[in-house]
Amino acid sequence: MKALKILLLACCILAVKTNFAQTLQAIEADLLKSFKKIEYWDQKQRGGDADASDSLEAANDRFGKKLQTYTHKYPSTIASPFELLKKENLDIATSADGLFRIYSWDDLTGGTQRYFANVMQYKTGNKTRSVLLSDSSAGTYYTTIYTLKAVNKTYYLGIYGFIESSKYAGTGVKVFAIENGSLNNKIKLLKTTSGLRNEISYEYDFGSVVNIPFEERPTITFDSITQTIKIPLVTKDGNVTKKFITYKFTGQYFEKVVSK
Repeated sequence: MKALKILLLACCILAVKTNFAQTLQAIEADLLKSFKKIEYWDQKQRGGDADASDSLEAANDRFGKKLQTYTHKYPSTIASPFELLKKENLDIATSADGLFRIYSWDDLTGGTQRYFANVMQYKTGNKTRSVLLSDSSAGTYYTTIYTLKAVNKTYYLGIYGFIESSKYAGTGVKVFAIENGSLNNKIKLLKTTSGLRNEISYEYDFGSVVNIPFEERPTITFDSITQTIKIPLVTKDGNVTKKFITYKFTGQYFEKVVSK
């Protein structure tokens, strides 16, 4: 009898896992179909279709709302790899604790200056919520989310990029936290000479890094052990150097480390 109960339990667990996997697979398939419409209308626009511009904006709107809906309704999506979507250039950055994720994509409405939209998904209690940002976040895409554990607080450092033209690009860091069931993206945790800030960014000449392998290019990083943020030093001409400006978390703010 005991063996039969164990077998029945195992079958139930397997059925749940199978349904779970099938649901995520169906969600990704639907999202992928919608996401590909953005590129489809972009190609139509490039081919001279006079109505393609409106259709491209509509495709972005549909995909963004669909992604927001799925990531809000199905909590398990926050841990899904979505490999097929990634192959189509949907950027997905997830925090180490699995509580915060950002989906970013180029909406293909720009020229040499690129525009991006973001869906920010986060867990609060036993719920998962999502926020769609388009106009307010146009120009930024997120690549990494670092996690800072402070006393009774968890902060997320989102590393983002932006493309202003074929010559100029940039990188920044923005602070987030999940507070009282909502995502707070206005926390001023960075102490600079101009005052407390929620984010720090720098612009650079793309030509100064174009010949450096992507994974070796200087960028903003965070060390959770030393609790320090390192930001590449850029010359007045926009050239990225191998030197860094360091900000260390002192318990309340990130403060610039003065070189001795």
